[in-house]
Amino acid sequence: MVQYLLEIGMEEIPARFLLSLRNQLQEKVENYLKDERITYGRVESFATPRRLAVRVSDLAEKQTSKEEEVRGPSLKVARDEEGKLTKAALGFLRGQGAKEEDIFVKTVKNTDYIFVNKIAEQLDVSEVLSGLGKVLGSLNFPVSMRWSDLEIEYIRPIHWIVSLLDSQIIDLNFAGIGASNLSRGHRFLGSGKFIEITSASHYESQLEQEFVITNFEQRKKIIAEQIAAIAQQNSWIIPENEELLEEVTAMVEWPTAFYGEFEEEYLQVPHEMLITAMRDHQRYFYAIDKENSDLLPIFISVRNGNNDRIENVIRGNQKVLKARLSDAKFFYEEDLKNSLDDYLLRLETLNEHFKLGTLADKQIRVGQLVKEIGAQLKLADKELAISERASQLYKFDLVTLAVDEFSELQGVMGGIYAKHYGEPEAVVQAISQQYLPHNSGGDLPIETSSALLALADKLDTLMAYFTVGLIPTGSNDPFALRRQAMGLVEIIADQNWQLNLEEILTKVNYNAQKISSETLQALVNFVKARIQVYLENRNIDYDIIQSALSQKMLKPLRMIETAIKLQELRHQDKGQFRLLIENLSRVVNLGEKITEEVELKVDLAQTELEKDLINRVLGMHHEGEISERINSYQEVSPIIAKYFEEHMINADDETICFNRYQLMFQLTQLILDLFDPRMIVSK
Repeated sequence: MVQYLLEIGMEEIPARFLLSLRNQLQEKVENYLKDERITYGRVESFATPRRLAVRVSDLAEKQTSKEEEVRGPSLKVARDEEGKLTKAALGFLRGQGAKEEDIFVKTVKNTDYIFVNKIAEQLDVSEVLSGLGKVLGSLNFPVSMRWSDLEIEYIRPIHWIVSLLDSQIIDLNFAGIGASNLSRGHRFLGSGKFIEITSASHYESQLEQEFVITNFEQRKKIIAEQIAAIAQQNSWIIPENEELLEEVTAMVEWPTAFYGEFEEEYLQVPHEMLITAMRDHQRYFYAIDKENSDLLPIFISVRNGNNDRIENVIRGNQKVLKARLSDAKFFYEEDLKNSLDDYLLRLETLNEHFKLGTLADKQIRVGQLVKEIGAQLKLADKELAISERASQLYKFDLVTLAVDEFSELQGVMGGIYAKHYGEPEAVVQAISQQYLPHNSGGDLPIETSSALLALADKLDTLMAYFTVGLIPTGSNDPFALRRQAMGLVEIIADQNWQLNLEEILTKVNYNAQKISSETLQALVNFVKARIQVYLENRNIDYDIIQSALSQKMLKPLRMIETAIKLQELRHQDKGQFRLLIENLSRVVNLGEKITEEVELKVDLAQTELEKDLINRVLGMHHEGEISERINSYQEVSPIIAKYFEEHMINADDETICFNRYQLMFQLTQLILDLFDPRMIVSK
């Protein structure tokens, strides 16, 4: 079994990028081999802080054969009047390494051309693999750097490249470094010298002797088992955190988990601050008492090394953590010396952005939005009062020392401090959950009052940034406005709120001005794009999404419900769904020719079928459950089909003709209120 190993050794790669770079390298190597017609079997990938590697098994010895037809000049140009080959034809044959007997003629667009079959050269696998430097140069990095006098930019400076076909070194050069069979072990536990990889199959075992576990998943499993053992030995609960586990795995080559303690006095500090200091700042896991579920004065960390002198490592980590927790305790105690009014006053001098107003202004605007949204939803006075009170103070924690140091706790600290200042629990919860969801598919506000504040805050942010021209372009979104819009959509869907966002936006002011029509349209399109992503994540077909998004007013829940219902109908019976779309499309094509609504007269019906259709249309409304409205279109669909078979819309009698067009017009308005059937592929 022939194996090929490619390893690129670097200075420490930032942990948050390691896995994606490993996967990218594997994908690009696989694509390169496919493009170069080299068949292979299994592909393994490896990653540690100092290296990225792939190993390919069952490689073919040569490229697969490839035969292709190559077109030459037209037959008229290729042969003279006597049938002999012209200079053009002879030059073509020389270029392809072919002879006259290889020629055959084919007609292309009514013109005869000469062709030959060209068989591509089958290169040895070693020659193909030597071109992998192109793959190394094609990797994309979120951040990069330069070193020495090289023009190349890379994630980190490169120190060695291993390129082995079994035990044969494959010539490869990249960034001024030639490939060899020499790699490096652990920075501290290893021999400190280059080690010879004797063959591709011995890669993991030889590096393991140098205290490097190259397999990312294996290291991750070892760490998880070590942490679980610590928890079991001490009867602790160590909450699982997959993201932190992966990050820690990306930081070590030879993992050893350990735990340390910190002074119990720090437990007086809000536990959210302690956990953030341990988890987000120090990459520590924390422990909970199994009996009473209290946070314990314990931290769990992972060393990039073995157990030698582990006690020194524990003391060093305890010292670092103590400094962090001392800061947290100081900030918390200092914050509590101020009153809530002090903080609210400071908001009057803190701008949300230099182009925008102060955070105090934002709270006023959000309060207005809370009232508008609450009125449209007809919320209970109690829920509305909670959101209004929260809107009056919910940003105050942004001027606290705690949030200045622990920015991850925005909102969370606001809730903790609001409780300290005697605010009702519901107000505390609304302030704590103002930023939810933190990402697409994340936790959402629980209570109605909390969801209302979070929604109003996001809507105000979008309106404010769009009004001053801070609109995302391409992939550039420095203020995370796409995440804000996605959160807005997810809250509306979760709360099942039938909202007309356009109506709300046109009622509220920004800096004493109404939103312009251009800004409003840009914002509507921006939110619609997030609704599209929301529906795509739920496997709704593209054409159905576009049809539902064609609604004239920005009503996210109605768009979502319409798309979901149409998707259900398509899955239930594709044939009936096709007929429904075709019948409704025919109506819309006719109805769009009329621009004015007048009274639809039943007494002008010429048949019982026409009378029935008119009465059904008059009985339909723009309000009601989406499912029921679309079901009503299903019920009327066969009647529409029969109506077109038996009636001419362009009747000779002008009065009857006008009434029939008006029938099409009014039914069209009902249909387009939910979706445009012409945008749905019915075949």
